[in-house]
This record gives sequence, structure tokens and C-alpha cells, in this order.
Amino acid sequence: MMPVLVLIDLQHDFLDRQGLTPPPTILIERAAQLLERFRQYGRPVVHVHTQIRDDGSDRMPHWRRNDIWQCVAGTRGAQTPDRLQPRESEPVCQKQFFSAFGAADFVAALARTGADTIVLAGLYLHGCVRSTVLDAYERGWTVWVADDAVGSTEPAHSEITSMYLDGRAARFCSSSEILDELGMFGSDETPSSTIPVLPVGHLAGEWRPAAGHARIDQCNPFDWPKVAAHVPIATGEDVRRAGQAAAEAQSEWSRCAATDRAAVLSSWATMLADRSAELTKRLASEIGKPMAEAEDEVRRAMSHIRFAAELLKDETKQLHTDDSSVDVRYRPHGVVGLITPWNNPVAIPVGKLAPAVAFGNGVVWKPGVEAPHTAILVLETLLSAGLPAGLVNLVFGDARTARAVIDDPATAAISLTGSIAAGQQAGARCLILNKPFQAELGGNNAAIVLSDCDIEREAPGMATAAFSFAGQRCTSIQRFIVERPLIPEFERAILRATQALRIGNPLDAATQIGPMISHAHRARVAAAIKQAVADGARVLCGA
Repeated sequence: MMPVLVLIDLQHDFLDRQGLTPPPTILIERAAQLLERFRQYGRPVVHVHTQIRDDGSDRMPHWRRNDIWQCVAGTRGAQTPDRLQPRESEPVCQKQFFSAFGAADFVAALARTGADTIVLAGLYLHGCVRSTVLDAYERGWTVWVADDAVGSTEPAHSEITSMYLDGRAARFCSSSEILDELGMFGSDETPSSTIPVLPVGHLAGEWRPAAGHARIDQCNPFDWPKVAAHVPIATGEDVRRAGQAAAEAQSEWSRCAATDRAAVLSSWATMLADRSAELTKRLASEIGKPMAEAEDEVRRAMSHIRFAAELLKDETKQLHTDDSSVDVRYRPHGVVGLITPWNNPVAIPVGKLAPAVAFGNGVVWKPGVEAPHTAILVLETLLSAGLPAGLVNLVFGDARTARAVIDDPATAAISLTGSIAAGQQAGARCLILNKPFQAELGGNNAAIVLSDCDIEREAPGMATAAFSFAGQRCTSIQRFIVERPLIPEFERAILRATQALRIGNPLDAATQIGPMISHAHRARVAAAIKQAVADGARVLCGA
């Protein structure tokens, strides 16, 4: 096999577009990793760029209709970031429309490489990457797409695109998987013996050790970039094993009496309470959540369990209308896939696990990879409560693992908490697979400050709501909407309140903002607020 790396449209104008997923910093990093390894091993690279003349006469018709001017020759927007700059020996092919094969010299550039396999990275998956894949497939090329090094401004469209192309016209793999398979050593060196390599998950009633799995290095947020753990990435086979185990255990669990299931939940709440101090400290050390907020999160988790147990007291409800009544009985889906984030790694998973288990479901759970030890602790408390082996399975991993959970035939429904883009992608996938989908996604909350507000009294609460835990919650205040006559007073008060917030080690009980926001960042926030006021803005950005 002789591969050629093709980088498509990694230009500033495209990278700067709003809503790009993954964010440009991540895309640049992953594409640069591929580029550096291909160069290191002497493998060919071809760059493909969109470029239009300065008079715009060769713009695509829809660009002309919408007065879009991008990638104009000689402008910064047409250039690539420094890390992705082509070398003199690397061809740069200019195109006008979507497919790289539309560039006049692209086919000749490929022929000169002597390659038989195209590795694609770049923008956009739903447009130019898709078109290039289909044209390459038609011409007989083997095509690999580095699915973590391609991006899109249309997450749902890109997800449908990858589902359609993968296994049909191309093979979608992570950058590391591609480099490993090509012998370019995409994975990092052998893990340090002093840093634990976590199990790939808890499957079919046992912790399964990693065996040649790719991994993610989880770092200590208060001592970045010190690696705290090596987290394996579960494969599709791991997920299938988890789904099968959950399905087998669920069949019997769903026939248990509601009182028996409620008893397990009650025991779980007790186990969680017994280890609450350990969980609180783990939250602070693993994700940088201040101790007071970590304690509150553990308390909320216990209340979620008790609420789910209460629901079991009334598994049948009678709904009355004017002329009739209807009995409603709760029945399990079967196996549910739960995908949870890192910022509330106790309360959110427990809030999904408790009702799922309460009503007789099996579970395949993929937690946020940034809080693996917390996830292990949560599962240990559940298992110690008397849950049947294999009913709840945990798989560590990345977005590909999450997709495997959604795609697995054993999962009958999906619940996800995450970003808006992740929700759009998962929703599109579930729509195609006809699976019920529940999601809680990002927020854009505002504090509205009206003329009767006691600003001095309320400013500390607003600053805390915006910046505590570095704003890493969907309920944080992201905008202040202030009546214009109040702006000067509000500016002074919110600046004082922000400056009074305690920043420091999250293990310190007095800390309000953990390590993900620095003093320098706080100064930038204050300066941004001040500038917004100077510009006459009526909407001021918070977190």
C-alpha cells in the first residue's frame, strides 16, 4: 500500500467560519499530526485549496448570489495556518468548486506520487470532502478519511455523510488508527509505568483490561500538562460485547418486582453517600471543580436516585379525560445508551442511570473521558448496591465510541448530554436508525438587569453564576442584558464582583473558580466587559 495525504481547504476563511466542529484549533492539531508523520516517513502530500480571482469572476454561482467573497487570491483568508503551510516539494492544487478532482492539476499530482490510497483530511465533510471521496471512489482509489481531522459547519449533515460514505466509498478512521496501520506510529510511546492505564471498561460484569487499544492521555487540570491517566478507547467490538451483556441481564431484571428494583436504588443512594467525600475530592482533583460545588453535585446525584425510586411507587398511572380514563404503564426500552459529559460527571450520569435502571432497562454508558476515575467510582457504588452483573456496562472512549453505542443493534434508545453540535450529530444518527433520542445540550443564558434591580446586592451572584467553575456548565450566565441608564453602575459592580472571586486550587474550600480560568483570563474578561460598555453595547458577554 502506498498512501498519499490530501489536505483539503484548510484555509483561514473556512477555518474561521462560525460553528465549525471540531473547533479549528483541534482540526489544525490533528491535520498537523498527519502532515508531520507523512513528512517524517517520506510519504507524499498534496494540498488542495479553493482560490478565486480578486475580481470574483470565478466564484461559484451560489457565492455570487449571496455576495460571498472568500479565499480570494493574495488574502490571508486564502492562506493556511503556519503548521499546515505546504513545502516547496508538495503540490498545491487550486480548485473552484467542491471536489479536489475539479482542480486542473490534481489528477496529475496524484499520478506523480505513485500512490494507490488517498488519506483525506480537511474541510468540509458535508461538501468538498464528500465530493472528493465519491470522485476518488469512481476512479478506483482506496480512500481513508481521518474522521477526527475533517470538520463541518453542519454537524447533522456531516454525520449523515459519514454514515453514508463509511464502508461504501471510504473507510473512516481516527488519525492515530491510520498512522498505526500505515506503520507511522500514530499512538504515543509506551505508557509510563508510573501512570495507570485504565481498563477499557466494565463489560459483562468485569473490568476488562486494555489490550492494544488506542488511548487518550487525561491530564491534571491544576498541573497541566501532567498526565494523570491513560484512558483506552473502546472499540466497536467492546461496545457490542457491552450491549449483548446488557441485553441478557435486562431480560431478567425487567421481570423483577418494582419493590426489588427500588430496594437496589435505595441501597445505591446509601453507597453513594458513604463514598461522598471520596467522590467530592475526586471531582475537585480530576476536573478542577471547586469543593463546594463538588459537594453539591454529589448531593444532587443522591436526590436523583431517591426521585427515581419514588417513581417506582406508581408504575401505573390513570389519566382522566371528560368521558373516559386511560391506564398508562411504564415499560422498559430494553437497553439504553447513555452518553454523558465531563463537567458534571456524577450528577448527570446518575440522573440518567437511576431512572433507566428503575424501569427495568439495561445500560451501555460512555462517560466523559476527562473524568474516568470519577466514572469508575460512580459505577463501583452502583455495583455494590446489588445490581445484577452485566446490567450496566461502562465503555471509555471518544466520539467514535459514542457512535458505536448509538449504532449497536442492542441499544434501543439513546440519551445524551453534550454540546449542540454533538446533539445534532447524534440526533441525525438516531433518526436514520429510528431510535428514540433524548438530549440536553448547550445553553445561552442571559441575566436581564432592569431599572429596579439592586445592582450592588445582585452583582456577586451574577458574577458567580457566570464564572464559577470557569463557566463550564450549560446553566452559566453567558450574557448580561442591561438597561442603558444602568450600564455605568452595572459595569463598576460586576467588575468588582468578578475581581472578588476566589481563584485557586479546587481542593481549597474557599476556591470559587478552579484551574480552568487564570488571573490573566479574568483580566481579559474585565477588559472585554469594559470595552463592550465603551462601544455602547447593550448585551455584554459573560462566561
